[in-house]
Amino acid sequence: MYIGIGILALVFIIISIIRTSSNRNWKLIYTAYGNEEYFKIIAILKTEGIKLKIDTPYRGTDTRINRFKDNTQYDIYVKKDEEHLAVKALQKRNNL
Repeated sequence: MYIGIGILALVFIIISIIRTSSNRNWKLIYTAYGNEEYFKIIAILKTEGIKLKIDTPYRGTDTRINRFKDNTQYDIYVKKDEEHLAVKALQKRNNL
């Protein structure tokens, strides 16, 4: 019993370390809610040639009342050395 709990805790710690080390060079630049906003932001960043990574920590729930409302959360990460380019691209979008 204790061995199983120990192994489970060790696996959790190893996964946490791997996620932390793999995200070290990435910076959260924008959080979009819904497909429409997500695709707008992705298009802007890709036209500028910025490398990005997406994480969806919260996908939303489908209830009968809000069935057609998309509440999916998209966290958009860019490389730390391209952060200033991403900020400029998103500011250009807001000025249009």
